[in-house]
Amino acid sequence: MISKMLTSLSIQDFLDKASRGELDVSPASLDEFMQDCRDAASKQLKREKREWYIRMSGLGRPMCQQLLDRDGVKEDMEYNAVFRFLFGDMTEAALMLVLKEAGVDVTAAQEKCSLHLNGYVVRGTLDLIIRGSDGIERVWDIKSASDWAFKNKYKGGYEKLLEEDPFGYIMQGYLYSEAMGMPFGGWLVVNKSSGEILEVPAPDWQDSDRKKYLADAEQRIKVLLNPDSKVVKFEPEDETYRRQGEVIKTGNKVLPRNCGFCGYRAHCWPDAILHDKVTSQAKSPPRVWYTKLKKKEL
Repeated sequence: MISKMLTSLSIQDFLDKASRGELDVSPASLDEFMQDCRDAASKQLKREKREWYIRMSGLGRPMCQQLLDRDGVKEDMEYNAVFRFLFGDMTEAALMLVLKEAGVDVTAAQEKCSLHLNGYVVRGTLDLIIRGSDGIERVWDIKSASDWAFKNKYKGGYEKLLEEDPFGYIMQGYLYSEAMGMPFGGWLVVNKSSGEILEVPAPDWQDSDRKKYLADAEQRIKVLLNPDSKVVKFEPEDETYRRQGEVIKTGNKVLPRNCGFCGYRAHCWPDAILHDKVTSQAKSPPRVWYTKLKKKEL
């Protein structure tokens, strides 16, 4: 159940009725959905070169990524990343269609906004603004997630995101809400594998976190605007495993999670090797990036 937001049907009730063929979808909503899908396909398949500027959606990412982007280093992605991004955009478009048809009071969607920070105008495009059952409008962000991220990250709620937020989603939310002068509601997350929908609300007690993230954003802008700022790479980590309670090093070095999914990985680590995780006992072990692979099995 999506709390505080529904004005009539819950998302689940709406989809239950749709599965039984008991609903009609308005032509206007279908037209908007099809246009969103066209825009997503155009954006992801063309991937036109864009002018660099500081974006709300990216300001919370690791600084090394942002500095490389600023300096014009080309991001290198595997071909399947394009499909992942395209699936994500279309999943979000589908959720927007359902939200509107389910009776959620969406007062704005895909709205451009800006915020003056440290003498710079930071720009962004928020996903949606929803008026809740309490009459308060809040900024919400839509995310599509893998099954793993849905279960291990988003189901942990806001506190879990505080622990690990490599894409800067919390800062992004607070920047949008500050620009609009309204509270940040949180995230609506769709599991791309199961179709489940989860609300991850931001807490009502936001003042301390909001101030902290806005201050961090100002400092990041200062670094990005300084032409002398240098890229500081993440350090490789020792690969370890446990044996009878003792932590043992394999002698291998692996890239941290941030680097494993980064489009600048090949720039920073051109000799990294993608290999089955040496410490895994699974029949189909996960693949990880090694900067040093001297021991290929335990």
